[in-house]
Amino acid sequence: MADIVMIILGARKTMPSATAATVFRERRGDVFHVRVSLLDGPPAPPDGNRPEPGRIDGPGEVIADFAARQLGQDLVDAFGNNDVIILK
Repeated sequence: MADIVMIILGARKTMPSATAATVFRERRGDVFHVRVSLLDGPPAPPDGNRPEPGRIDGPGEVIADFAARQLGQDLVDAFGNNDVIILK
Protein backbone atom coordinates (compact mmCIF):
# COMPACT_ATOMS: atom_id res chain seq x y z
CA MET A 1 0.00 0.00 0.00
CA ALA A 2 2.89 2.35 0.73
CA ASP A 3 4.12 1.96 -2.87
CA ILE A 4 0.69 2.91 -4.21
CA VAL A 5 0.53 5.97 -1.98
CA MET A 6 3.97 7.05 -3.25
CA ILE A 7 2.79 6.58 -6.86
CA ILE A 8 -0.23 8.78 -6.15
CA LEU A 9 1.85 11.48 -4.44
CA GLY A 10 4.34 11.53 -7.31
CA ALA A 11 1.61 11.78 -9.94
CA ARG A 12 -0.12 14.62 -8.11
CA LYS A 13 2.83 16.85 -9.05
CA THR A 14 1.75 16.64 -12.70
CA MET A 15 -1.97 16.62 -11.94
CA PRO A 16 -2.48 19.07 -9.03
CA SER A 17 -6.19 19.41 -9.80
CA ALA A 18 -6.80 15.79 -8.75
CA THR A 19 -9.30 15.52 -5.92
CA ALA A 20 -9.34 11.74 -5.45
CA ALA A 21 -7.65 8.52 -6.47
CA THR A 22 -9.00 5.05 -7.13
CA VAL A 23 -7.23 1.73 -6.81
CA PHE A 24 -9.05 -1.04 -8.70
CA ARG A 25 -8.18 -4.74 -8.57
CA GLU A 26 -9.41 -7.51 -10.80
CA ARG A 27 -8.52 -11.16 -10.56
CA ARG A 28 -7.95 -12.94 -13.88
CA GLY A 29 -7.11 -16.56 -13.24
CA ASP A 30 -4.19 -16.65 -10.85
CA VAL A 31 -3.10 -13.03 -11.53
CA PHE A 32 -4.32 -9.79 -9.95
CA HIS A 33 -4.51 -6.73 -12.19
CA VAL A 34 -4.34 -3.42 -10.32
CA ARG A 35 -5.00 0.00 -11.85
CA VAL A 36 -4.42 3.29 -10.02
CA SER A 37 -6.11 6.45 -11.31
CA LEU A 38 -6.23 10.09 -10.29
CA LEU A 39 -9.59 11.81 -10.67
CA ASP A 40 -10.20 15.48 -11.52
CA GLY A 41 -13.63 15.33 -9.93
CA PRO A 42 -15.39 13.33 -7.28
CA PRO A 43 -15.79 9.61 -8.02
CA ALA A 44 -19.27 8.40 -8.88
CA PRO A 45 -21.16 7.14 -5.83
CA PRO A 46 -21.08 3.37 -5.44
CA ASP A 47 -24.19 1.74 -6.85
CA GLY A 48 -23.44 -1.84 -5.91
CA ASN A 49 -22.30 -2.73 -9.42
CA ARG A 50 -18.76 -3.79 -10.12
CA PRO A 51 -17.06 -1.28 -12.41
CA GLU A 52 -15.81 -2.31 -15.82
CA PRO A 53 -12.09 -3.09 -15.80
CA GLY A 54 -10.13 0.12 -16.14
CA ARG A 55 -13.21 2.34 -15.96
CA ILE A 56 -12.65 5.77 -14.45
CA ASP A 57 -15.76 7.33 -12.90
CA GLY A 58 -15.18 10.94 -13.81
CA PRO A 59 -12.46 12.82 -15.63
CA GLY A 60 -9.09 11.42 -14.68
CA GLU A 61 -5.89 9.69 -15.68
CA VAL A 62 -4.48 6.20 -15.15
CA ILE A 63 -1.15 6.59 -13.37
CA ALA A 64 -0.21 2.94 -12.76
CA ASP A 65 -1.32 -0.40 -14.14
CA PHE A 66 0.31 -3.64 -13.05
CA ALA A 67 -0.20 -7.36 -12.63
CA ALA A 68 0.92 -9.54 -9.73
CA ARG A 69 0.47 -13.15 -8.74
CA GLN A 70 0.14 -12.14 -5.10
CA LEU A 71 -0.69 -8.84 -3.40
CA GLY A 72 1.05 -7.75 -0.21
CA GLN A 73 -0.92 -8.31 2.99
CA ASP A 74 -1.29 -4.56 3.56
CA LEU A 75 -2.98 -4.19 0.16
CA VAL A 76 -5.16 -7.27 0.76
CA ASP A 77 -6.25 -5.75 4.08
CA ALA A 78 -6.94 -2.36 2.46
CA PHE A 79 -9.20 -3.93 -0.18
CA GLY A 80 -11.01 -6.22 2.25
CA ASN A 81 -14.05 -7.58 0.40
CA ASN A 82 -14.05 -4.71 -2.12
CA ASP A 83 -12.37 -4.44 -5.51
CA VAL A 84 -12.09 -0.64 -5.44
CA ILE A 85 -10.43 1.69 -2.94
CA ILE A 86 -11.30 5.39 -3.18
CA LEU A 87 -8.86 7.83 -1.62
CA LYS A 88 -10.16 11.37 -1.21
